Amino acid sequence: MKTNLKNLFLILTLILCFSCKEEENNEISGVFINEFLAINDACCVDENGEYDDWVEIYNKTESSVNIGGMYFTDKPEDDDPYKIPDSIPNKTTIPAGGFLVLWCDKDEEQGVLHLKVKLSGDGESVILIDRDGNSVIDSLTFESQTTDVSMGRDPSNFNQWITFATPTPGFPNK
Repeated sequence: MKTNLKNLFLILTLILCFSCKEEENNEISGVFINEFLAINDACCVDENGEYDDWVEIYNKTESSVNIGGMYFTDKPEDDDPYKIPDSIPNKTTIPAGGFLVLWCDKDEEQGVLHLKVKLSGDGESVILIDRDGNSVIDSLTFESQTTDVSMGRDPSNFNQWITFATPTPGFPNK
């Protein structure tokens, strides 16, 4: 009888251990895609004076987060997402409550914030993936876009996406 109770206790313990949801990694749980512009004709320039597509990442946590080594793609079924370089952490680290703009221009030679991805104004996805290459941190699939009008999280309802006639890359949405 004692052996049966011990075995039952062991089995229940194992079931509890393996059925509990793994707690989310605090470093990435507060990192979000906040705003993007898929057709940048005259809105916002990068450091080279070019009007490139962009995606803004927001760090909602109280600690800085380095997104170097994470992945970005515009295709949900992408088996080779673009790895954000981890070679210059002072460029890829987002301060607590801060924003970071990633340029989707296929000009990686322009720096670590320039991705080997170009967004389609006809609609597609923006997807930020954890360093493991599989876990999606945040994503959005969007429809056809308007030139120089961004899409971002509604400041009064963070879970809702709206358009902005005046984009705010690197700053809170207004």
